[in-house]
Amino acid sequence: MYKKKIMEKLAGITELPTMLPVAMEINRLTSDPSTTIEQIEGLIKNDLTLTAKVLKIANSALFAGSKRIVSLNSAVSRLGFAEISKLSLAITFLNCFKPNHVDYEMFWVHSIATAYIALKLNDYSAEKKRSEKLFTGAILHDVGILILDQYFGDIYKKVFDIALNKNIELTVVEQKVLGTNHAEVGAFLLEKWKIPMEITEMIKYHHKPQKATYTERETKLIYLANFISNNRGYHNGTGTFPSHFYDDIWDDVKLHAEDIPLIIEAVNEDIEKAKNLLRIGGRYTY
Repeated sequence: MYKKKIMEKLAGITELPTMLPVAMEINRLTSDPSTTIEQIEGLIKNDLTLTAKVLKIANSALFAGSKRIVSLNSAVSRLGFAEISKLSLAITFLNCFKPNHVDYEMFWVHSIATAYIALKLNDYSAEKKRSEKLFTGAILHDVGILILDQYFGDIYKKVFDIALNKNIELTVVEQKVLGTNHAEVGAFLLEKWKIPMEITEMIKYHHKPQKATYTERETKLIYLANFISNNRGYHNGTGTFPSHFYDDIWDDVKLHAEDIPLIIEAVNEDIEKAKNLLRIGGRYTY
């Protein structure tokens, strides 16, 4: 079993990704109605990478208007607080990890698409509720995969090779070989990085959302969004797809079968948005 070794090594990782404190502060401020554009602009300016990518995104086909944006103030104004919050977080984690074997592009298309799909599912739900942390929990749901691949690459490559070749659920192989799984590992490290408990709970239980205590509904939305993203052929970079699914999830989150065609149509747009965001905000281009 590798669990003890894994957790000891993760416990020793004390250095935060450089952009993370900025992104989390942006996330906090954008949910405060008294926050000004100048405050958000001042935060973004603290990181040159984030500044460059926000300006590039503001001028991209995703958001472009008739006039080219040359200042951060105008970029924040064009994008809006809600989108700035999402984008700063996405850009931060797109540039956080250096995977060894995981397909970086596929991983982030899956993760970003899952995040936007979760928001869309919430919009369609008969029990729609505002959730500041749903997008964050969804985009980071599989972050433990990148953590395991970066810090324990050789053994982890064997794990997803076994899962792929024998068609066994990835989490099952992780548990058997490592004594832990990517959901638990992701939650553990992000807790160390002082990510809010609600977000780490979504990450920890995204394969078993009934176990979530404070965020059961959000975690179920992520579970379903994850399933839909996988169902459209966008796996998490390991080449494997979850094999189990519980049918009651649609009723649990108050979604109706007649909404599914509209949701799927919206999902296709979300996947294209994810690809474009990765192309502009990520570590690589393709």
